[in-house]
Amino acid sequence: MKGLRYTIWLILLGWVLMACTGKQTSVEEKMVRADVQLEQLALCLQQSHPIDSIVEITTREEGIYFYIFNENRLIFWSDNRLNLSGIAHPTNAEWQQTRFANASGWSKWKRVGVLGVWVVVPTEWNEVDPDILSESFSYRPLMTHRKAEQTFWQQAKQRVRVFYFVSLLLFVSLFGFGIGWLIHKRGFRNMGLQSKLQYLFVLTILVSLIYIFAMSVSYVRRRYARQQQQLLQDKCRYIRTSLQYLYYWDVRLDSSKTEALNIDLRDIAYTYGVDIHAYDLQGQLVGSSTPQLFEDGLLSTCIAPAVFSAEGHTCTRYEYLSQVRYLASYTEFVNGAGLPIGYIGVPSFLSEDEMDLEVDRFLARLLPAYLIALFLAFILSSYISSLLVKPIRRIAQNMQQFRLGKHARRIEYAYHDEVGELVQRYNEMVEEVENASRRLIRSEREGAWRTMARQVAHEINNSLTPMKLTLQQLQRAKGTERFETYFDKSARMLIEQIDNMSHIATSFSSFAKMPEVSVSEVDVADKLTRVIELMSANEQHIPIRYVGPNEGVMAWADKEQIQLVFTNILRNALQALDGRTDGDVIVMLKQEDGQVVISFSDNAGGIPEEIQDRIFVPNFTTKSYGTGLGLAISRNIVESCDGSIRFETGQKGTTFFITLKQPLNNR
Repeated sequence: MKGLRYTIWLILLGWVLMACTGKQTSVEEKMVRADVQLEQLALCLQQSHPIDSIVEITTREEGIYFYIFNENRLIFWSDNRLNLSGIAHPTNAEWQQTRFANASGWSKWKRVGVLGVWVVVPTEWNEVDPDILSESFSYRPLMTHRKAEQTFWQQAKQRVRVFYFVSLLLFVSLFGFGIGWLIHKRGFRNMGLQSKLQYLFVLTILVSLIYIFAMSVSYVRRRYARQQQQLLQDKCRYIRTSLQYLYYWDVRLDSSKTEALNIDLRDIAYTYGVDIHAYDLQGQLVGSSTPQLFEDGLLSTCIAPAVFSAEGHTCTRYEYLSQVRYLASYTEFVNGAGLPIGYIGVPSFLSEDEMDLEVDRFLARLLPAYLIALFLAFILSSYISSLLVKPIRRIAQNMQQFRLGKHARRIEYAYHDEVGELVQRYNEMVEEVENASRRLIRSEREGAWRTMARQVAHEINNSLTPMKLTLQQLQRAKGTERFETYFDKSARMLIEQIDNMSHIATSFSSFAKMPEVSVSEVDVADKLTRVIELMSANEQHIPIRYVGPNEGVMAWADKEQIQLVFTNILRNALQALDGRTDGDVIVMLKQEDGQVVISFSDNAGGIPEEIQDRIFVPNFTTKSYGTGLGLAISRNIVESCDGSIRFETGQKGTTFFITLKQPLNNR
């Protein structure tokens, strides 16, 4: 940012220095280039090149004027802006300051055989006294307009350009908002699809309107200029026709006709309301309706050199009176036989301010339509982008909510476009996924029941086999002396097997009812202490130590089945410690970050690494008895309560962690 700031300051400083030294540097550069052109022109004259080459060299650089003399007679000039009246024949071979009738500058002379070339670089143009132009039709508006600039024109501009400024401010604000939006979104790629479509749509409309706006302004200016030029050319033709009748029998114009010609030109000037200048065939002034302008040195007595090379010697071009630009039209001065005897020049004031005002009026009518179009484009882009993105957003939402086994809503879209094709493909995909999901769920359910049926059959067979053998032994012992003794022993064994079958039936029944969990606020501390108290009276006499409050700890759980979870985990811990005299179980309950965390630790030596991934898998057990459903049931109960269960194990023992969420009012 600092580097950018310094760069901007350096650019501004450079502009200031250029503005301060620009004039001097420009004049010096022009003098250097004028020297180069002077040498090229001298070479052309020595080698007798055609006039086109001379014109190309002398008109190459604007603001550098060339004059060619044959002895003391001027035979060529590159422009007619400078007035050479009253200037002595130049002889200086080096650059020196020279004052002309209407300007001052630097000039240099070079002799080329019998010819002399004079090059001039003007530096300052004389101001024009408005009183001198009081009787001029064409030039008077140049000065009177400059006086009235602070009144009518500026007031008119001010009225028209207020709305123009406000509209421009709105366009700039919109551009600024667009750039700010890009920065806020960290680039176009990070925008949402709807924002991208809206941004591109509005930007396209805005760029199109700006382009049409610029083309409209350019067209209005060109049209106004063409109209003024055409009007001046028409006046020039009418004047030529009038002079043709007056000088029907003349074959040439010279200074002998100047007095009469001035009177005739003055009369015609009153008729058409423009000034008229007449030149001979060599391009020198012969007569004018306003001769005072030439006598006072305001205008050059030479015709514009472009007239000689123009088609039909007719052209319309811009010229200058001091530093004020005006339009001038030239055509041939012909006699009754149609033969050219000279040239006619008709100047006219083409007001740049009138042109600007015409453009402003046009813009004042155009800008409201542009602003309305831009406003409608913004609304339309918002509606269209929303219409296009809405089904895509619905697809995303439906895919986010999509769950296997649940019915997914279809999307309705009535149009047969690319988005409609996408919606149709989505609906077809959802239907295929639902069908596949139903088949998968049915297959998994059937597989699960087949596995469960095999497990139930296996467990029942494990109990029925010893029961069958015991009954057979009783049959063989019937009527013998040892029948009574063997009967009591067999009865106890049969009761154990029947209890085992009852436990199997209860476990499978509990597993079948796993999804049926009713979550509510439960005092898990009270439930936990009751289970610990019950399990402390175990046959192995393994102590169960508890660390935590005895009651008052609320959590979201199933008040019936959470006890089953605690019982299953404690039973597993006690079974893992069976046969050890140093067995120890520690249960801890604590509250942290709006959750209740219960840990069950034993010192049974840990779970082997190769079976850790299958601890919560149904039907998996490392014991010779049991169903392997205890931990699977416990995990489903805890997860149904929006909690979690995990374990950490090592060589010293295993710890199971149960995490349950607390209600907001108990955190």
